[in-house]
Amino acid sequence: MFRGRFEHSIDAKGRLSIPSRFRETLGERYDSRLVITAYDGCLRSYPYAEWQKLEEKIAALPEFKKDTQSFLRFFYSSATDCPIDKLGRILIPEMLRGYAKLEKDVILVGAFRVIEIWSKDVWEKAFSGASQDEIVNTLERLGI
Repeated sequence: MFRGRFEHSIDAKGRLSIPSRFRETLGERYDSRLVITAYDGCLRSYPYAEWQKLEEKIAALPEFKKDTQSFLRFFYSSATDCPIDKLGRILIPEMLRGYAKLEKDVILVGAFRVIEIWSKDVWEKAFSGASQDEIVNTLERLGI
């Protein structure tokens, strides 16, 4: 599983190095393919096997429900295959970089089965807004 937080830079062409710890996890549990999509102000990077599990759940959704259509139009339609190259980098499409406000400094966050990619500025605002009470309440509600 993916754990930890790493600061990296994205280059002018949109290439981003994946932290070696995350590449090790990919090598041990998955392969070098990621599917990246827009979500909640950041990008979510799914190992291909995890994306396939998600697609199985998506296939079971009622196709003509309004919320399903909204989900497909936003989340699923922005999904892009982003293989890791021999130098350990991915190329993030311009559309996704624009959505997540990725310019130079980024934060890669291990979020269990996915890797989140945040603009450093957006991450700092989101992370500083999370209160200890909210975190404790969530853990209690989940029975952890």
